[in-house]
Amino acid sequence: MGRVAIGTGCLLVAAALAAPGPGLASAPKAVVADKVKDRFTPAPYDRQKIRGLLGERMRVNLEGRLLHVNEAALLAGFQRRPGEQPWIGEHAGKFLDAATNTWLYTGDYRLKPMLDRMAQSLIATQLPDGYLGTYLDSQRWTSWDVWVHKYDLIGLLRYYAATGDGPSLEAARKIGDLLELTFGDGPGQRDILKSGTHVGMAATSVLEPILMLYRYNGDERYLDFARYIVRSYDRPGGPKLVASLTATGNVFQTADAKAYEMMSNLVGLVDLYRLTGDETFLKPALAAWRDIATRRLYLTGTTSSDEYFQDSGDLPGEESANVGETCATVTWLQLNWQLLRLTGEAQYADEIERTLFNHLLGAQDAKNGNFCYFTPLVGRKRPSATISCCLSSGPRGVAMIPQLLWGLRDDGPAVLLYAPGEATIPLPNGLDVVLRSETKFPADGAVTISVRTPRVARFPLYLRVPSWCTRYTATVKGEVTEGKPGQFVKLDRNWLPGEMVQIQMDLPVRVAPGGSSYGDFVAIVRGPQVLALEASLNPLVQYPHRAAPRSANPATLGLIETKAGANWPQAYMIDGVVAGKTQPLVLVPFADALNYRVWLARPDRIPLGQVAATAFGRESWSRPGTQHGSICDERSDTYRNTLGAKPAPQDWYAVEMDQAASIARVVYRHGKLFANGGWFDTSEGKPQIQIKRTRTANWETVATLDEYPNASAIQPPGMRDGEAFSVRLKSPVKAVGLRIAGKPGGQFSTCAELAGYER
Repeated sequence: MGRVAIGTGCLLVAAALAAPGPGLASAPKAVVADKVKDRFTPAPYDRQKIRGLLGERMRVNLEGRLLHVNEAALLAGFQRRPGEQPWIGEHAGKFLDAATNTWLYTGDYRLKPMLDRMAQSLIATQLPDGYLGTYLDSQRWTSWDVWVHKYDLIGLLRYYAATGDGPSLEAARKIGDLLELTFGDGPGQRDILKSGTHVGMAATSVLEPILMLYRYNGDERYLDFARYIVRSYDRPGGPKLVASLTATGNVFQTADAKAYEMMSNLVGLVDLYRLTGDETFLKPALAAWRDIATRRLYLTGTTSSDEYFQDSGDLPGEESANVGETCATVTWLQLNWQLLRLTGEAQYADEIERTLFNHLLGAQDAKNGNFCYFTPLVGRKRPSATISCCLSSGPRGVAMIPQLLWGLRDDGPAVLLYAPGEATIPLPNGLDVVLRSETKFPADGAVTISVRTPRVARFPLYLRVPSWCTRYTATVKGEVTEGKPGQFVKLDRNWLPGEMVQIQMDLPVRVAPGGSSYGDFVAIVRGPQVLALEASLNPLVQYPHRAAPRSANPATLGLIETKAGANWPQAYMIDGVVAGKTQPLVLVPFADALNYRVWLARPDRIPLGQVAATAFGRESWSRPGTQHGSICDERSDTYRNTLGAKPAPQDWYAVEMDQAASIARVVYRHGKLFANGGWFDTSEGKPQIQIKRTRTANWETVATLDEYPNASAIQPPGMRDGEAFSVRLKSPVKAVGLRIAGKPGGQFSTCAELAGYER
């Protein structure tokens, strides 16, 4: 699915573009108090300035994306029902949320009229009974209709909270009344589970904004409706979120494991706990968080493959695996933010930092603000301006940044993430504390924070020590306090106006193992940033999957900072080995990489002298297939198949390269046997090995895969999943393409690997 008060060197631009700050002093206040008080409150949006990397990416989000949103396209489904897509209506609410937060931060004079138009135009399409969806009357409450109303509520209520716009609150109230009237346990009411996909989780995720509406309206009917939503989890065919997660703590075994929708419900459950104090609602969210963080989280801080949670430790990283749907990345960020506010615990800030500095910024095009739908750990980023759920979710994530850096923790100001800039933090005693931060983080670990108060005052200052940090010191007037990883340093003292805190933290380099998905590979991590081998900066590395650090020991890795041009503000060089030869490797932060791989070969595990000439070329196959995977990643556990409506006379799998390579030996690795297919039928001949000598040449057969076992159309061969078969060519050939072709056994064939080797 213009830099204004943000970014290095843009404060003068901000002064010219921004109207007087919107201010929150007169913003509407919640009329319902929380039973559980938050331990962390973010600094007010309009009392911050964020520079550096985060400020720049916020500028791009505003200038490149939000100011160029196609308003007509976002409103078309409401103005001319039915919409072109079942979920087309979600985009208007997502824009209102992202743009409102951005306007609160910047005061940008260009953004406010867009916000006003979007809210007014959206409200104008609401029907008298409160319906604000994109479906015809006859199709109401099918598929994604409740989902669309969820985002209507989020957008309108966020706009109301920032502006006090009465019609927005009234429109939200009408939606709430309609939902509460339509769904429930009473006579004639609908089952909300049957009005949404993914075991009902899409529809029940309306829980979050229903609670927002209750806060601003105070009508107990909305809280009762929220409780109905939670009860519906356990109805026949329901997702059983509370029961399953509380009992098993396993998101993969809960409902249909759809990541975005499940985490959206968890965000609502945390807020329901905040409002009611009932721990029944908090326990499943905490259990899910632990499960995701320890078993289903990519190194870069995202989750999901093909939009679903996978089994424990199954984290495929190639493009074909559809890694880290941006909607899931942002919702994981939102879940951590909810838990951070509630508990004030550093572990949630750790995960926010990981996600923010890696996968969220990695999904964003740093030049124009577009977003990737999926963002692989191995492959190319493919950001797009096409309207999608992820293109609308990504800007929401970036617009959250001012809520994540600093604020009030318990009784004192707190710094959670490190960036240059400043923030004013109101204390409970009415005192305003201004924190000004000077740093080059994450490129450097030195931070200077000035603490500005109108008078001498005593309060604690909380400084988060990242969990990856090996040494952290905070010095005030020569007094040094050492921090412990994953905790807060508490500096409780009488602060003089303008007093300085000198922070020095190590940015250790770690070699992260590839886990069960990449047992033969490692990744290099520096401080909070995952590094990647960028193809454009390594022109001599012909076979990136064979690139390895010379040492797996961080102490002898040899990582040094290097210059790589204006497009690469951070770049690092390590001593490497490629195909058995010494070769320096240039790495950049994953957030900046374009055509890259995070996973580097382990020098002690990969036979570096044998190079798979076709690895990570362009893949293709004769029929669409249904399984994710890759046929040239040297992994036996990912595969493609050609399952279609009926068997084909011939199946083929091909890999093509940009330049010719020498091929002397070919390895085909079988994927998986199924009752209805998955093998080649050899009754009319063994599979053929074919090559293409030039891009425009025809395929020609150069060998037969004689090692492949005998099989018929109905009798599969006796072989293991992932079993490899090879053939040596009569003489090496120069080719730009390699293909295996054969008659499918059963209804389809499978291929886990197709590789050509130089020897």
